[in-house]
Amino acid sequence: MANRSTGSGQWTDMGNVTPNPRGSYSDAETYKYLDMVSYGGGSYLCLQDDTIGVRPSPGESTDRWFCSSVPGEATPDFKNLVTETKEAARTAKEKASEAETSAKASEISAQAASNSAGAAAASARDAENAKDVVAGYKNAAEKAASSAATSEKNVNDKIAGLDNTFSEKTTSAIETINKSVDTKAEEIKNEITATKNSMVDASQKAINDTIDARKTEINNTGASEIKNVQAESATQTQGIKSVAAEQLAAINAAGGTLESAIERYYAMRRTREIYTVEDLDPDVTQACTVNRLDALSGLTCTPSTNTTAGEDQIGTLEAFRPIEVNWILDDDGNQKITAIEGMPGYKTTGKVNRGIMNMGLYYKKERNAEDNGWLHHWSMLPRKEEGYVPMKECVRPDNTVQGWMLHPKGAAVDIDGVPYVTNGKPVRNKPSYANFAYARKQGPAYCFETDVDAAWVLALTMIKYGTKDLQAYMRGCTSYSYQYNVAVAEENTKRVILTKDQANDFVVGSFVSVGNPGSNTNYDRYYAYMHNIVDSVKITAIEAVDETHSALVLDVAVPFTTETSYKVSTMHWETGSTDSVQGYDGSPVSNTDGKNICKINGIEILPGGYSVSGNSMHIVSTDADGNTVDKYYRTNNAKLLTTNLDTIISTYEEVGILPEAYDAWKYVKGQLVDFGKGTMIPTEWGGGDKAWWADAWYCGGKPAAGTRTGRELLRRGGLNAGGVNGPSCVGGLNGLADAWWGILATLSPNAVRGEWQAAA
Repeated sequence: MANRSTGSGQWTDMGNVTPNPRGSYSDAETYKYLDMVSYGGGSYLCLQDDTIGVRPSPGESTDRWFCSSVPGEATPDFKNLVTETKEAARTAKEKASEAETSAKASEISAQAASNSAGAAAASARDAENAKDVVAGYKNAAEKAASSAATSEKNVNDKIAGLDNTFSEKTTSAIETINKSVDTKAEEIKNEITATKNSMVDASQKAINDTIDARKTEINNTGASEIKNVQAESATQTQGIKSVAAEQLAAINAAGGTLESAIERYYAMRRTREIYTVEDLDPDVTQACTVNRLDALSGLTCTPSTNTTAGEDQIGTLEAFRPIEVNWILDDDGNQKITAIEGMPGYKTTGKVNRGIMNMGLYYKKERNAEDNGWLHHWSMLPRKEEGYVPMKECVRPDNTVQGWMLHPKGAAVDIDGVPYVTNGKPVRNKPSYANFAYARKQGPAYCFETDVDAAWVLALTMIKYGTKDLQAYMRGCTSYSYQYNVAVAEENTKRVILTKDQANDFVVGSFVSVGNPGSNTNYDRYYAYMHNIVDSVKITAIEAVDETHSALVLDVAVPFTTETSYKVSTMHWETGSTDSVQGYDGSPVSNTDGKNICKINGIEILPGGYSVSGNSMHIVSTDADGNTVDKYYRTNNAKLLTTNLDTIISTYEEVGILPEAYDAWKYVKGQLVDFGKGTMIPTEWGGGDKAWWADAWYCGGKPAAGTRTGRELLRRGGLNAGGVNGPSCVGGLNGLADAWWGILATLSPNAVRGEWQAAA
């Protein structure tokens, strides 16, 4: 079975975990992962072990070499600074020599010098990583000169931002430095000489500024430096999200864009593991479980709640760790990351889009060795020669590959007539496939949820829980459709009184509407009169009134009056309702009661409403003889969306033909899945909510003979569908323009994606 041995623990040599300088490139040398060479005036990182005889391509990144810098001219200020720094190094060595003959106080000062030199070296290595962002920018040297006055603070901040991967190398460097202050001074001189010879950019100028400032500080502070260093160490307790945000912010501040910082952040964290899921054919087993192989083998994941933390050994892996961001799309559909959680400017409310970012992955699908199932592989490295392709989410509109994947956080919220993926009440009665004009209120390249967004939720279910049945772990808000009359009327109140049994059906933190239907007898939540007293507000408490009644206490600013003819209806959970859940996966109160919204790897799903697909639909056609066929279509360019069926047939991709099923929920027994393309389409019906794919489709009725109809795809489930819901569930009975209270939407950052082609 392909790749089963990957990640099995056979390797004992950890290899390089930071760039390892190897000097000038030589065809005769063998290079390891993260070896750094100079070639043609540029710097290149080796991406594959045992590379020999394969030269870097000048100014370009290849499968084997990552281009980290290109030639640039040093400024006069930089050259002067080199001279000044060499003089400072000479002075530092003289002072170190004096310290050797000093009394006990001088020995303390020497110890402080070595500690501070170690801190400077750690900052230097961090700045060396950061230099890639500003490579080739001639004016960066002048900009960096102005930062010399604040270099001490930058060093301390950088120390706090180093992650565990680099800390081991830092410790080793400190032990070496502590052997001799004289030796360290000579190393500094050597580093300066090497810097001058390679004519590096402003990032290395910042290194020299930092060293110079630190040596001056050593001379001035003496023994008191020991206390300062100890104080610094006591504050180095940053969490993983803050560390990532600080590193990216520092690179961005050095002169690059946030996207380029993200590219380099992920590039330095790519390792060799392969993550594999094996899905056996439906005629082999009807079990929902899948086999997790290679680097996924033996890992555990359990969902959390607001009060209880589950165990997540997969969400903490570099390949899958979710990072919350704000994002927008430019007019071509390129993703622009505007802020990262932990950075200034990141928001969860207002006119922003929330998203979940993780490392961009490469995917391969193949039959297993027994030819009785499919292997789905994910890799952090390209592995083009092995047949891997970048996930569709990673392919920019211009067909190049970006280093990250991005998916929407949750349901969209309407603010001033524009949808945003932000915290608040989900927009209802407005989203539909045909209403792409509404999705485009932020720009021409936006649309509602895409196939790759939906497929990623299914992939995460299989990767994290080893099953196709997400509801075995998190049911979502799929069985919470209650509607009761007010039991006791009140005036000037902020609560509604129900019978005790009725009140027990509700969940604190969920949302309800109160409406006065008057003479109307249709109590569907679509109608405004079902929300005319309070519209989708949070239950903050459930309190006893007497022996037979309890009250739902509502989060409202203005008191209201109730009558016993008023209706209380459960509604969707608001976007952001899982923000207090302790892990990357889970629900606010219960994961299994069917009443709670849930999230998987940070992505909120099943809030009590379907999510309409923005880039795909199906066309059901009946010919003159009464034969019906149902075809699934999609486009990866949301700027070309249309409702014209002839245009759809001629310009969209035909994903496949659905098996015949009309006017009934049909559980999915067989399903064609390709996570690299975002494809999941049923091939066979059968089973139930605990067999095979555990979710169902509803395709609607047959059109009359000689007619056809286009229908939208509603994903995952609503407030009351129960067991048919889940990642593979689709309601496909509605017309393309149908909008309803139970149809929600999100905005996809993947609305326009390119077509990757392997290099010849």
